[in-house]
Amino acid sequence: MPENSGPDVDPADWPRERHGTVEIARHPRWTRLAGDEDTMVLAYPAVSPGTFRPNVVVRRKTTSGSLAALAAQGIAGVLGGIDGAHCLSNDRGEVAGRPARGQLFVYHAAEHSVLVDRWLFFAGTDAVEVSAQYTVEQQEDMAGLLPTMLAQCSVEDAEPAGGSAMPEPLAEPRLDAFVSRAPERNAESVAKVSVLQPYRAAGPVLSDAALQLVMDQAGRPRLGRLQLLAQPGLAAELVAAGLMEPDGAFTEAFGLLTLPFRQRRLHIRVEGAYGTRATQLDLWVGGGGAMVAARPSHAQLVVGREEGAVPPGAARVEAVREASIPGTIAAWAGLGPAWTALGNIDRVPLPLFRERLAAGAELPDGADAATARMWEQPWFAWRFTLPEHGMQRAWLNAGDAGHYATGTTDDGAMMMQPTPSAHVWRTMSQETGAALQLR
Repeated sequence: MPENSGPDVDPADWPRERHGTVEIARHPRWTRLAGDEDTMVLAYPAVSPGTFRPNVVVRRKTTSGSLAALAAQGIAGVLGGIDGAHCLSNDRGEVAGRPARGQLFVYHAAEHSVLVDRWLFFAGTDAVEVSAQYTVEQQEDMAGLLPTMLAQCSVEDAEPAGGSAMPEPLAEPRLDAFVSRAPERNAESVAKVSVLQPYRAAGPVLSDAALQLVMDQAGRPRLGRLQLLAQPGLAAELVAAGLMEPDGAFTEAFGLLTLPFRQRRLHIRVEGAYGTRATQLDLWVGGGGAMVAARPSHAQLVVGREEGAVPPGAARVEAVREASIPGTIAAWAGLGPAWTALGNIDRVPLPLFRERLAAGAELPDGADAATARMWEQPWFAWRFTLPEHGMQRAWLNAGDAGHYATGTTDDGAMMMQPTPSAHVWRTMSQETGAALQLR
């Protein structure tokens, strides 16, 4: 993909495209496609078959209500309208000086994992959406384009059409009690989003011993006769999972599952902890995909979701496309929208952190309301590691209080820095992509 700006063309000199009362800068190499009365589409130049064509869509709709209502409706619309969509973030911001919500989603379409990167705001009687769509692989090139376009955006207030009655106002959502203590900062509650988008995997559950047998046998056509006789329980488990025939021959499903493991060039490990329970997600990447072994997820441990639950001493296995790896990790760790606030305590003694994570601990003296809110939420600590690269990142998922980047200091303290979930996503996904390019 080309750079975000044309050669020697200042973004201030990019051509402008107008839709209703919204005027937005268009990348010089992009084109405007046919839209309709309510929609304008800007697109990357024509691409080869099988390549996703990045685009930016501007939509407007006459309505009324609060920005909180518009944002809540927007989240519900994507999660309910796109199968398997996952909301990564919902944050405050501004577009052309107007209060706005920035939202980020990921979903799977055909061979692609697609990001929806959008901003919602009001322009008089119009609710406006400016939305970019691009794949996970394209995000490094695309992530800066939408902000550049919006920085050159101008917006005027739309007025009611003469003689037309205004539609019913948007239904007002439940507000986040902590963030909305000041009326001018009213914010929609996003606490239920994690319930609506749990980690979902379609593969079978295998015991640890059966999983080890699968890895040991990867690349072989069948299980030996002596092993069939010596390990009848494990053999029966593989047959029940559809990975082996009763005579020991491995199935096509076995071959598809283990292909990434046989051709592995990268191992990603995500370690999690909730209370005294440790859990783990492993992804062996190769051959254009990943073999995934998932132990209990955030949804199972924290939200209490029973559908798809994994018992102790077992893992749910499946094969996913390489592009789906960041989305798989995000869903397993419970990454999603939250209103993260900066508190007055950003470090605690490491023993106190461990005590709080394992069984709960008293709130540190002098803690303000933001720190108290974070301290009282369910804690799910997770660490993203690339063992071959010696790289790791650690975060604390503190429920409604959002994510905190964590790390130990030389003097034995644990740092906890509030981190927007969109930043967690970009850090994790971009470092995954960089590691894949190096292997």
